[in-house]
Amino acid sequence: MKLMLSVFCLFSISMLFSQQAAVGTINLADIQLCQLTLADLKQQDKNLQEVDVIEMGLCSDGFVTDSRFENRKAYSSPLYPGILFQTQQYQDNISKIRLTNEFKGYLPDGTYIDLNNLTAKMVLKNYPNLNTWNSKACSNYWSLTNKEIYFFVKINSDKEPRYPIDESYYLEQRVEGIDIVSDCNLANKPINSKNEPLYLLDGKEINAGVLAKLSPNDIESIHVLKDKNATDQYGEKGNNGVIEIFLKKK
Repeated sequence: MKLMLSVFCLFSISMLFSQQAAVGTINLADIQLCQLTLADLKQQDKNLQEVDVIEMGLCSDGFVTDSRFENRKAYSSPLYPGILFQTQQYQDNISKIRLTNEFKGYLPDGTYIDLNNLTAKMVLKNYPNLNTWNSKACSNYWSLTNKEIYFFVKINSDKEPRYPIDESYYLEQRVEGIDIVSDCNLANKPINSKNEPLYLLDGKEINAGVLAKLSPNDIESIHVLKDKNATDQYGEKGNNGVIEIFLKKK
């Protein structure tokens, strides 16, 4: 039963990240954070540009940092209008993307946005669970966030004191930028624990980051091995069963 539930969860997660985008728009479900690398981007666009980026969730003086990504440095390409890519600290993996007001497309959950016309009220209509305004005392922006996606609204310095927040005012303000962040150190931890089945993709053990980004359109078949069938082939790693995933041949 647990193995079948794991298979169901696998397809549920995959469907979340495989929303179909309209022709000519960007679907962020196709951008796999922690799996996409800077080398991949440079291969797609040899003229990839390094640019400075304002960290809206951090202090403007640069003293406070976020260890999940390389702060204040990003990469842009005309192939991805409205998107800035940031690498994991000291690594080549892309762990964060910043969406600018040029972005028109689909968020990873399939929600379509035109960032040039997006207000805080529209954000909360789609994501009512984000109804908490956050800001560091040294930041110039409010954020609506679940720690993985951040919607930033510029703070009006003329509105003093900052607290309590004038929510009726800020709900009408335009979202200045969106950050989508993944902690690659956590995403790349092996899935297999003492309570989880062993997951294999084309014969190789995979981590949570890979599993979450799989598209069902790319999967050829899934085999479930239990009990003696699992341990005969995979030893102790198969004690909780094995889920073998095979991709379509390209």
